[in-house]
Amino acid sequence: MRLKLDTTSTRFSVTRAAEQRLNFETGSPKTDSATGLPLYAVQLLALDDTGGEVLTVTVAGDPKLTVAQPVSVSGLVAIPWSQGDRNGVAFRADAITPATAAATTGEAARITK
Repeated sequence: MRLKLDTTSTRFSVTRAAEQRLNFETGSPKTDSATGLPLYAVQLLALDDTGGEVLTVTVAGDPKLTVAQPVSVSGLVAIPWSQGDRNGVAFRADAITPATAAATTGEAARITK
């Protein structure tokens, strides 16, 4: 089951450069089954009025982002998983792009009110 997440009131910043996802068994790059693009893991700080959380989000294609860069995340879904006695939540996004100046300014204005 994939759970769509509403990110309209969440600000995101890159905390670690994107790293290509690799197959654990073969060491070869993982690819998106629909597009054939390589998959990348991006570590993000998600911040809203209740606090912050660090998420690792998988996205197809190299997002070409820098550490501390504000970004927009579209199509974010949470995917619960379990494997034996381990379980967790994986995050996947349709796209992670640099935040526009207008969005960043609007967020800053909203926060200072």
